[in-house]
Amino acid sequence: MNKFFTEQQQQMLDGKLEPAAVKSRRGADGKTVSYGEGWYVLDMANEVFGFGNWDLETVSVQREHEPVLVTPESDDRDQRPKRPFTVVTYSAKVRLTVHSADGTRKIVRERSGAHRGFAPTAGEAIENTIKAAETDATKRAFITFGNVFGLALYDKSLKNVGENAPRLTHDRTPPMAPIDEGFDAPPARAPHRPSISERALANAPNARVLNAPARAVPY
Repeated sequence: MNKFFTEQQQQMLDGKLEPAAVKSRRGADGKTVSYGEGWYVLDMANEVFGFGNWDLETVSVQREHEPVLVTPESDDRDQRPKRPFTVVTYSAKVRLTVHSADGTRKIVRERSGAHRGFAPTAGEAIENTIKAAETDATKRAFITFGNVFGLALYDKSLKNVGENAPRLTHDRTPPMAPIDEGFDAPPARAPHRPSISERALANAPNARVLNAPARAVPY
């Protein structure tokens, strides 16, 4: 039975997470947290699996609590804005499908994610939180395929973050025979066919030299 992934795909999946893909932010407890951005995961999916060899479907989106208006008097934490803002939490589930290179088989993974968002208005908080919850679920689905998608970040030592060896390359264009293959000698050159202007000059009554190549005449 043929392998699900090609040799090039397997080499990339066995690789490490590129250091440039690791971002950091301040966590709720004040400690630095390493994370990967959503766009990078999608870009890597296109590179590893191919643009048309994977699908992502949002299965469900659920609001975990109603939007709550928080006033400065009810929140004295330094990391929160001092003006009123809205907080809301959403969870999302996505279904990831990866197809084999020959299109005969597929792998399906479902994962959930959640996000709590803050914004000046309820509408903005809801919009941003839904997108962030979907992104979180998407990243959780892709990390099941290895370190290159961010699984390495779950190891605090980050031992699987580093530079990878040069990747295998393959030519997507089918091989073509040389254009001179099958010819013992260069083809005979076609005889020169005089243009209309050449024939007109050659037949002119005052032509000095008949059947001579016409000279370029400046306009």
